[in-house]
Amino acid sequence: MSPRLLLPSSLDFLDLQAQRRRNAGGLVFRGRNIPYGELAAAAHELAAWLAQHGLGAGDHLGVMAANEPALAATMFAVWGLGGVAVPISVRSTVAETTHLLTHARAKALLCDSARAEVAREAAVATGRAAFVCEPTLPLQPQVVRRPRSQPRARAPRAPRPDDLAVLAYTSGTTGAPKGVMITHANLLWSTLACATARGDRADGVGACISPLTHTPVFVSHLLCRVLHGATAVLMDKFDLGVLLEATERFGITDLPLIAGMVFDVVSLKHIPAAVRKTVAKVTVGGAATPMDAKRALAGIFDGAEIIEAYGQSESTNGVAMARGSSVFDHEGTVGRANPYVMVAVRRADGSLAAAGEEGELVVGGPTVMQGYFRDSAATTAAIRDGWLHTGDLGRQNDAGYFFITGRVKQLIITGGENVSPVEVEDVLRTHPDVADVAVIGTPHPKWGEQVTAIVVARDGAQLDAAALTEFAGQRLSGFKKPRRIEFIAALPRNAANKVQTNLLKEQFS
Repeated sequence: MSPRLLLPSSLDFLDLQAQRRRNAGGLVFRGRNIPYGELAAAAHELAAWLAQHGLGAGDHLGVMAANEPALAATMFAVWGLGGVAVPISVRSTVAETTHLLTHARAKALLCDSARAEVAREAAVATGRAAFVCEPTLPLQPQVVRRPRSQPRARAPRAPRPDDLAVLAYTSGTTGAPKGVMITHANLLWSTLACATARGDRADGVGACISPLTHTPVFVSHLLCRVLHGATAVLMDKFDLGVLLEATERFGITDLPLIAGMVFDVVSLKHIPAAVRKTVAKVTVGGAATPMDAKRALAGIFDGAEIIEAYGQSESTNGVAMARGSSVFDHEGTVGRANPYVMVAVRRADGSLAAAGEEGELVVGGPTVMQGYFRDSAATTAAIRDGWLHTGDLGRQNDAGYFFITGRVKQLIITGGENVSPVEVEDVLRTHPDVADVAVIGTPHPKWGEQVTAIVVARDGAQLDAAALTEFAGQRLSGFKKPRRIEFIAALPRNAANKVQTNLLKEQFS
């Protein structure tokens, strides 16, 4: 561990486990174990290669890969340079990738070999460099495209606690994704908070199913495992059969599930006895999980602890957590505040709400983001008097448990993915036959919510729902395109000409 650091970085934890558990723990990918010593060596080798190709301290690097050793090694490599990682979903289109690279002022893009064509097209469009590597070790990085110009890189250096570590892009209420600025100190405290609240152990084996390009997932599913020297089983896509096989083969003890995954598990008619006994913890989050589903999970996995987790990118990861009996004793709760995290409920005037009174959940402490990249107005609106305003409405009971009751900001959460209605509306409005449109979230039994577009067609137009969905799919990631389209003569609007989405939700939910 570098003596220059007041606090250890995530890379320091990896190096520490490489010393302590060189041939143990680490990652499992497609049946192969990659111990911490091998992962750390790959990360440092990639950092040196990137330095040779013009990357240095302070540089922003786009990272696009599935849940693979390449993604983990690249994130650690960027931090080894003193750089900033900009994770990009593998579901992003070329247009979306281009926008993120440009807004993030990324110097280059590194992706796995499956995303080489997207990397090439985005690099050409932005004038950036593009690199590709193999999904697993050895990474064998290659240059896909050299930049039009190559500014001189700063020498690599060990990261400091207040240095930016990640620019995490998340859908915002204004439509365009915002770059959440997360420091190394944020990552440290968030990792400690999550691992402590969840009771992680070195002998734990956790599944990594949700995309690790989501920073909260990277923290809770990977960095927490590194902290304790535990094992993480990487899955590049969700396949229930593969998950059950991996659970039995590798002894997965910690199973994190979101939305549709929960539905698939509880709907399965037969789960092997070995799997039912191996799983010790099942974490649900990312979208509201019905109580019946939680009870079903508790019955399926013999003696497993059910955990409800709540968090957001702006707080790096977790805010609150409920474990075991508290999940059922306080029905609907998202838990108590995690260690090192302050959570409160405030009225519109900023005063503290009384127990049981609804207000906005606000978060304070060392896990709160530094702000939004290149968006001082949004930062000022989100962080006031040191408190992060989550945009979620909730209440706290006398026992200290928090409950989410609604959202100030009308994001749609579908299958654990955040979708901005404004972003979808902006795309649909470009269709020549669309006169007006509003996008809302409506209940879905598997995904929690589905993206629903309420469309007003232009006079004389013959709009087809399937064609409009295809039109949106050419410009948006799959999870963002409308799964349901309803046609209406006119949108309900108030005196200020704002669409009354509450009336639309009542009509179409």
